[in-house]
This record gives sequence, structure tokens and C-alpha cells, in this order.
Amino acid sequence: MIIMKFGGSSVKDAAALERVAGIIRSRRDDAPVVVVSAIGDSTDRLTQILDLLERGRKAQARATAKSLSANYDSIARKIIPRGEILSELRGTIQSHFARMDELIEGMACLGEVSPRSRDAVLSVGEIASSSMLAAYCRSVDIPAEAIDPTKLILTDARYTEATPDPAGTKSRCEQFLSPVVARMAIPVVGGFVGADERGVTTTLGRGGSDLTASILAGAMNASALEYWKDVDGILNADPRIVPKAKPVPCITFREAAELATLGAKILHPASIQPAILANVPVRILNSNEPLSGGTTITSAAVPGRDSDDRFYPAVSSITFKRAQTMINIYSTRMLGTNGFLRRVFEVFDRLGISVDHIATSEVNVTVTVGRTDALEALRLELGEIATVSVDDNVGVVSLVGEKLPATPGVASRIFSALTGINVSLITYGGSGVNLSVVVGNDNVDTAVRRLHKELFETSEDEDHDDV
Repeated sequence: MIIMKFGGSSVKDAAALERVAGIIRSRRDDAPVVVVSAIGDSTDRLTQILDLLERGRKAQARATAKSLSANYDSIARKIIPRGEILSELRGTIQSHFARMDELIEGMACLGEVSPRSRDAVLSVGEIASSSMLAAYCRSVDIPAEAIDPTKLILTDARYTEATPDPAGTKSRCEQFLSPVVARMAIPVVGGFVGADERGVTTTLGRGGSDLTASILAGAMNASALEYWKDVDGILNADPRIVPKAKPVPCITFREAAELATLGAKILHPASIQPAILANVPVRILNSNEPLSGGTTITSAAVPGRDSDDRFYPAVSSITFKRAQTMINIYSTRMLGTNGFLRRVFEVFDRLGISVDHIATSEVNVTVTVGRTDALEALRLELGEIATVSVDDNVGVVSLVGEKLPATPGVASRIFSALTGINVSLITYGGSGVNLSVVVGNDNVDTAVRRLHKELFETSEDEDHDDV
């Protein structure tokens, strides 16, 4: 059994749905379970409905919902010939949006959009999308069944950011999912959505659809988890900055998690965690180019990536974060004093500020953080125990690779590439998988391009010359 997850851009319109059905057909022998995101920009439009209701604009909210319903109906009529399957799908879509109309009326009467109501509205996108894809598959003789995710994904009651219960979800999958697979049908499940013990709809927050797929992969002991997106896997740099960026054929879970944490947008780090724990290999593939190799993510070291093999670089990929803030905390009180660092980081904890990178010396602590509204409060509180300086115009460029600690000379190549660019801070993660440098925000693109040229393009030219 494999889990196949298709993102919103992969099912954005009739042509995309037809392409996805073809990919599913090609995997029938692998007993696929399909997880799908909301079609196109559905989630944004559902969020817009909620925002309108919070501003008291019920008529506009209802008009937006009607327009979204019409869009789903239009796609249904484009992809499915007249007949029973189309009639059934249109009825299902109308039912979902009739329920939404009731929710809009209720929220407008109360003058409030509660987290629970928010989840009920946002869930419509994925649930309607799964109904659409399953119906289209049936219309082209692919035996598919839409499965309500609220029957499968058991969560706590923390609406909008619910946490799945792996054991409870596994039990529900055995009850509702396994029988569908056993009769050779293909389950199609809406991602992002679950339900608490009382059956109340919840959503899983950022990266929720990817997380759904990973949870199911672990619960069903899948042989593989495939994320179908609109890119050729994980690239060795951002192609918007580096046109020569190429897919990384294989990386480890540790590298993928570091990349996601350090700025790469393709996967949220939490989304692959259940698959990591279950030791399920993960592949990232391009739904627009289904025959491209993509990227495979495994828990074990990648074959051929030992330190003696020059054909696999020390760095797998370069990523970055723009618009970061660097905070320098200086105090001679640190010298020989116990508890100073504890006092410093208690302030960060109290203000809810997450630290990304840190470097320390005898009298100095320097950290980077993302944009935060609590910066002035942080400056004032820390100012009581230290001298504080803030630079809110920096970016962080990170190099990720399992071979970093085992490759002599790679550091000299990295810093040679950065000649002429002021580096304000250097951190080398305790995992040994990432090395990050802080540069001016305006220098991020230049740093990424230079590093890619030195670490990837140069080695490719040398390898070509040796052939």
C-alpha cells in the first residue's frame, strides 16, 4: 500500500484533475490511498468568507460562498459526462455548501466566528475536493470512494490547530479505511481535517493536508508516501534566485527536516514526522511531470553519500530566510556567573519569542528571530540586565548536508564564496547537518547564488571535464 497526496495546485482545475486521475491509475497495482487538498484557491476563499463575517458583512460572505460553490459545480460539469455520477456529485457539493450557508447564518446572528465554526467552514474545501476527485475517477473506470476524514483522523479539541491521536487514528483506519482497500477500491480522503472524540470537526493547522498523508502512512504501515506537488522534488536552491537549481535525488529525513525548519517551503517539518517515526520512505514528485525522478527522503543514510564519494556533494541544498532580526546581548555580568543565560531566555519564553540561531561567548549572546511584535518589550526587559542591540534587516542563509562534518575543506569553499559579503553571525547546528550565516537582507540573493555556483555548478563542470 502507498499513500499519495496531491496538493491544491495539482487539482486546481479540470485539466489538473484529469492528470491526477492518470497518475492514480498508473499506481493501481500499489494499492493507493489518496489524500487531497482543497481545489486551487478554495482555502483562501473560505478564509475570506470568515474574514467578511468578522467584519459583519454577511451578504458578501454568502456571495463568496455561492461563487465558490458555482466554481466546484462548473469543474464537475467539465470533467464528468452527464449521468448518475455527475448528478450524485452535484448533489454532494450542494449539500456541503448548504451546510456552509447555515453556518454563515449562525455566525452572522451571533456576531462571532468561533474557532470551532472556523474549522467547520474551512473543512469544506478538502471534503468537497475529495468528493470531486473520487467521482471523476469513477467516471473513467477507476474504482474510487470518497472517505470522510472526520471518521479517520482523531484529534484533540484544540480547534484550528488540532493535534492528531496516532493510536486512535490507527484504530479508525482499521475500521473505515482497510475494508475499502481490501475490496480493491481506492480511498480518496480530504486532508487537513479531523474530528475530536465528540465527532466535532477540527483542522490540523499549517501543513495539515501533508500531515494527514503522513499520519495515514504510519497508521496503515504504508510502503511509501508520495507527495505530488508542482515542483520536481526538493531543489538544491530556490530556482527564482538560481535558474540552474536542480532536484536533489535523495536526502535523509534529518536533512529534509532541517531544510523545512530553515526556510524551504516544500514541506512543513512536522508534516513528515509520523512517516519518519514509522520508517516510511517519502517521495516528492511533480504532478505536471509524473515521469521526473523527484526526491526520495529516507531515514537511513543515502547510498553513495559516504565521505569518499565526490559525486555526492557535502551540501545537499541551500535555503534561506529573509527579513529576520539579530539581537546582540552583551553583559560583563556573564563572567563566572551562574544563571545569567537562564534569565535571558526566560524573557524570550515569557514573551513567546522563538529563537532560531544562537552563538555565545564569555560576555555575549547573539540570536536570530523571525519578525515579532514583541521586539520592543524584549529590548526593554533585557535592557535591565544587559546592553542590547538589534538589527532588524538581516537574512539567514543555510547550507544543509549530512556530509558537512566529514568533508575537509568545505568551510573554506563556503567562506571563499562569500568574499566581500559581510557575515554578522555563523552557527553550526549541533546535529552537524546545517551551517548558517547571517548577512544583510539585501545580500541574501547574492550569497545564495555565489554559494550555489561554488558548491554545485563548479563541481559539475569539474566532473564533466574528467569524463
